[in-house]
Amino acid sequence: MKQTSKRVLNRITQVMLLVGGMYSGVSVAATDQTDSTEQCIFEPSWLQNGRVVRPNDATFPNDPDHQNDPSNCNFHQWSWQMFLWLMDGDDGKPRFLDFATPQSLLGLEQRGLMPRTSKKQHGSSLDEYLQAGTDGILVDQDNRAVYYSQYVNQTFADFIQGKLGGSDLTKPDNVLAMNPTTEFPIQNGKGALELKASWKVVAPGEKTDGLFTMKKDIAKFVNTPSGIKIDPTKVETQTLALVGFHIGGIVANHPEMIWATFEFNNNAPDVPDGMTLGQVVSDKDYMFYKKGTQLGNCNKNASVSGLKVEDDTQKFTPVTQVCRRYAYGNQADQKQGNTNNIKMLNDSVWKNLPSQLSYLKNYFEVGAIWINNGAATKDPLESPLKPGLNFATDDYLTGSLRLSNSTIETYTQSATAMNNCFRCHNTEQAFAPKSGLKPLPATNLNISHAFQNIFFWSQEKDKAAAMAYVKSQGEK
Repeated sequence: MKQTSKRVLNRITQVMLLVGGMYSGVSVAATDQTDSTEQCIFEPSWLQNGRVVRPNDATFPNDPDHQNDPSNCNFHQWSWQMFLWLMDGDDGKPRFLDFATPQSLLGLEQRGLMPRTSKKQHGSSLDEYLQAGTDGILVDQDNRAVYYSQYVNQTFADFIQGKLGGSDLTKPDNVLAMNPTTEFPIQNGKGALELKASWKVVAPGEKTDGLFTMKKDIAKFVNTPSGIKIDPTKVETQTLALVGFHIGGIVANHPEMIWATFEFNNNAPDVPDGMTLGQVVSDKDYMFYKKGTQLGNCNKNASVSGLKVEDDTQKFTPVTQVCRRYAYGNQADQKQGNTNNIKMLNDSVWKNLPSQLSYLKNYFEVGAIWINNGAATKDPLESPLKPGLNFATDDYLTGSLRLSNSTIETYTQSATAMNNCFRCHNTEQAFAPKSGLKPLPATNLNISHAFQNIFFWSQEKDKAAAMAYVKSQGEK
């Protein structure tokens, strides 16, 4: 059945249920009553008994008539439903906090949020603080650094650890012997997921209405002769607010993952089309922007030019003034249908949120990006993904082609080589960040930075173990 027809039927179902008073407590706004063939809306099937149902990645509707603008809604709907499911955990705590971290797959010290199932009171501290690509530190309006945490789901973990019938890819030699066209799996309808969240330290007295918050130990910064570093042995307990969220997930016929990102709606202003560097972006204060700031003073990475921190207060200078360079991840002359779908879906989801997730009306999908199947193969259901792709141009891509999260990729929004997810998430060969480690050959799995990190971390772990063994023998 065509997806447009499906939406027509869903719309009829919504109206019938609403009239009959049987709609499980989720209201359907009258403003959603637009042309059904052009709708990108919340679907009633996302909820069962008031709880969010996980998307079935194996049955993702790859209708070739609906892969491009203006009807690319399937991808945005998957993104929102997945975000809702990840946030809809037990006892009001998002379920993604129970997911494994990439480090934990190697038995390394947790550097993200310790899963609650560990039964530990605090676990290790949250100490991820550098933005990918630039090693930049984002400093909020209260002079505190923004922290980050990463997660992978069970399908990802089982696949990497060889529990789905393949080789154990935590072992570098197995990765080097692997068929480079190997793809991430979908297991029992659940595709591999990797996630990244950004967290703001809540200042004393700061209002947190509409934000998801939690208390957590965070690692402190210290000044060293070689610059500002994190010291995981020194921690402080703070309230953290979730301000940004990345989702990368495998669905049927998309081995590259759908990459979607969400933000708190008061993070930063969008830059108006055609604005010059000397113009003021907004006359309103935002969480990461001071009113009256000119565009030329937005998104400046002080980490490479004099960033300072006070050891006692953990206060940084200078503050980062953040602007969202491309609203909904699109340039003004690109993908208007994509923008319309995102805006319509955001509005529809906000009006239909289950009560336990009502605060998510304060978060929005910035955008999503994926491969345009058939761009190279001419088969509308066949992905052109292969080892060695760098995605330096948008030839194979569709969706939000300038997608960035203002709190996770603050400093790369206008950098041509890093101005969307696939510029960095590609299948090229990856070189070791430290000397003495083997490079990662070009493979389809390189699309995942978690996979890349595990490959290099595993070598470091093996190297450290070997050195420790040699030292122990010398001490006998």
